[in-house]
Amino acid sequence: MADTGHPSTSATTSPADSPSPPDPAAAQARNRPNPFAADVCADPLDVDETRSVAGMNRDVVSQIATAIDERQHLTGRAAGSPLMLLTAPRAGYGKTHLLGRVAAATGGQVTLVPLAFRLEDEIGRAAVALRGIEALNRAAGMRAGWSRLREVCAGVCATLLLRLIKDGRLPCANPDQAVRVLSTDPGEIFAAQGSARLIGDWLRKHIAQLRKPLADTALELLGHANVADLEKWVQALLAVASDGDSRSVDALRTLATGGAGEGCEMWLRLLASWRSVVVLVDHLDGFYRNEQAGLRIAMLLLDLTELDGVHVVLSLNQDVWQATFGHHLPSALEDRLTASQVLLRGLGADDAETLISMRLDQARVPGDEAAKFLKFIDVKRHFLGRPLGSVSARVFLRHAAQQWIAFQHSVDSGAADLDESADDESLLPVIQENAARPAHTSDVAVFDAPTGDYMKRVAESLSEPVAALPQNEPPQAPAQALPLTIPPAAPESSGHPAPKAAADAAVASIPTLGAAASARSAGAFEKLRDMLDKLRAADARTATASNGTHAAATTAPASYDATLGRDAVLGRFEALRLQMAAEAESRQLDLSKLADLVRLAGKRFPLVHFDEVELPGLTGSSAARWMLKGSEIVFGLCDFSDRRYWQTLASFAVGRQAALVEAAECAGEPAPQFKIIAFKSDRDSAAWSQLTASGVFPPVLRDHIDPLHLDVRSIAALYAMQRMIKEAQSGAIKAEPAQVMSVLARELDFFWKRVTRPLMQTR
Repeated sequence: MADTGHPSTSATTSPADSPSPPDPAAAQARNRPNPFAADVCADPLDVDETRSVAGMNRDVVSQIATAIDERQHLTGRAAGSPLMLLTAPRAGYGKTHLLGRVAAATGGQVTLVPLAFRLEDEIGRAAVALRGIEALNRAAGMRAGWSRLREVCAGVCATLLLRLIKDGRLPCANPDQAVRVLSTDPGEIFAAQGSARLIGDWLRKHIAQLRKPLADTALELLGHANVADLEKWVQALLAVASDGDSRSVDALRTLATGGAGEGCEMWLRLLASWRSVVVLVDHLDGFYRNEQAGLRIAMLLLDLTELDGVHVVLSLNQDVWQATFGHHLPSALEDRLTASQVLLRGLGADDAETLISMRLDQARVPGDEAAKFLKFIDVKRHFLGRPLGSVSARVFLRHAAQQWIAFQHSVDSGAADLDESADDESLLPVIQENAARPAHTSDVAVFDAPTGDYMKRVAESLSEPVAALPQNEPPQAPAQALPLTIPPAAPESSGHPAPKAAADAAVASIPTLGAAASARSAGAFEKLRDMLDKLRAADARTATASNGTHAAATTAPASYDATLGRDAVLGRFEALRLQMAAEAESRQLDLSKLADLVRLAGKRFPLVHFDEVELPGLTGSSAARWMLKGSEIVFGLCDFSDRRYWQTLASFAVGRQAALVEAAECAGEPAPQFKIIAFKSDRDSAAWSQLTASGVFPPVLRDHIDPLHLDVRSIAALYAMQRMIKEAQSGAIKAEPAQVMSVLARELDFFWKRVTRPLMQTR
């Protein structure tokens, strides 16, 4: 859930201003609950479609609802596959909420049974009945004071009684009227104040005589069952429909969980005699990496779909699918589970703006204040540059919750009255599309005098960006003046190291590191670390150089002010690191961002030749590689649950290591150092231990594995660095990628040291 605490209410004013009396409107705004605090949907049956964004994933809702309608006409093995496999890139994309919208869209046609297994459950039909009855009994029904469980039990009882009357086996003074009443809301029959309560009273009064005929009718509907058992079911269903108290629910639960799965089957088939049943399977995150549980769940769900009138929607995040199901299942099971698969998308800008407006309206925020907040948060700019469908609803709501806190705080200082050119992100050293236009001025003092002067100097140093420096073009300034010297790159499509002459020429083009460095070990890891030391030293000199020193001014193109440019890059980095901290703490390690950073850094470091090797037998899967003179680093960038990937990578590494040793012996040279880097966070420690204990890495390779552990702060810094380099490449900030890496080299010192440390230091 988003943090709903209130920030400090102190406001910054200019020295000439005097304290103003408290503003009642500002105080009311601060005391109002955060409209965006609720960002988790726990139960699909609690979703109100009128309080949802109608346009969000409308096509997915329609697709599932249509599939439910079509499959109601299927029977037997024709319906023997899961109704839908609904997956999302990660948590927070609104899977449970979407299932609730499906429930609302199909509520009059089907009985939806939410199912969330617990870790202590023995996966089987008894657990399906237990958790399904609990969910329906917990969910509020359409009638005040009723649960969904009572509603469905009333529906089954009304259906059986209706069938008796239609078949003429139950004498009735006015059968047409009875059929009409029993075909409508069954709650009217069993509610104390229902319009047809006389029928319910009569049924309860004569249940001893009617139990057997009702059981016979159920037998005809179900096809096969024991009549004596069906009489017990009729009695239990009628008790829940009439009272819905804990005793009647316990009796029903005992029947449904009894036997070797027969009780659950009977319960679901009786429910399906009234309306088709859709089992909504969700919240399987607790079974992450539990492959045995995944296999049992998959077989169970496929078994349930063999029952007439019962369909299944399986809802998972992709990380759970990969770690628990995916390739861990026999191909036949996997094929059946993925036969009808839908991937959930994230919010679009229009849907996000509708969500903001809806939450503000539900919180009864006054119209003028709501309009100011919409201007303050600037939804459309939040989506600029983000891939379509990549913003999850939960992440956006948490962003909005934090922005709401900032907005409340800004009411005191008057910042809420500023236009969009004065909001929080425009104060960061980022080039916006309108950077060339004169800045809007305001009489409201947002910063104190020193801070204001500093921000003015930073803003003045920013102008229209130039294109990022391509890897294969020479730098515009003299090579010795740039923080990084970028050698010509080998063609990336070749997949092989550059020819030896080209590689030697690239190494020779690197400025010498001085006599002390020359006397050090010639090992490639040490050379790379020396280069990083030189980077940091050059960065420090740039930071302390005076404005009149021409050498400092020429470390970048003429339009780039060394001091202000460095401050701008550092300021943007700190802002991004803070922004990324929440993601680093709440989510799995984003290996795609680390892969991007490894790729970008590998292409920029003069001592490194970067390439990506395709792993044999895994089409489309590759491993990033840094090759230095005398050493080679391979980066394993895949989830630890994908054992096939790591087995293939290990096989490649063993072969590659042997080839390097053989080539070195033929040349009469020392064998180069070779190691595999694997990134892991606190969340991955157990998975890494399981992977290493599984025998994936053969003994000959174990001493060459270097697991690089990253804490939350380190992950946030790496994410920020990756974003900064991408922004420099696109021209979003006025700095070249080489300059960004130079300025931030010290900030990521921990990372470079860990990646480049020699093997002897990894043990």
